[in-house]
Amino acid sequence: MSRAFPFQGYHQRREAEWVGALVLAGVAVALLAPGATFSRPTFGAFSAVAPEGTWGAALLGVAIVRMLGLWANGDKHHSPTVRLVTATVGACVWTGLAWLLAQDGYPGWNTGVGAYGVLALVDAYCAVRALWDQGLNDQRAAMLRRAAR
Repeated sequence: MSRAFPFQGYHQRREAEWVGALVLAGVAVALLAPGATFSRPTFGAFSAVAPEGTWGAALLGVAIVRMLGLWANGDKHHSPTVRLVTATVGACVWTGLAWLLAQDGYPGWNTGVGAYGVLALVDAYCAVRALWDQGLNDQRAAMLRRAAR
């Protein structure tokens, strides 16, 4: 039963990655929900890139792939490559969202710039952490190959 929760077992130290994926899913659901989110002046730069539904579907797709990758990586001891790729994509998405929100035409930064900027930094850290984990996996594999000779 304890393995049913995503923050337990092999998923430890992946909380930040899960939070990034869940927040991205929440943003996507907000964009896909009824209502015209992009009618607000703050989202003018977003609507210039793509319609609201396209943003929502794309962000939800990234969030789902990331959650599936985190789940599989934690349970099956797969390579951290999936985590590296999805954390890098997450950092790029958050950076892009923060940049687009900074283009709202008002003086100063809005709260979205700060929040998404921090999420970008956290996902960048998660990508580096995945590289570190891959290095540890490579070291273990090399030791096992030497021991098998």
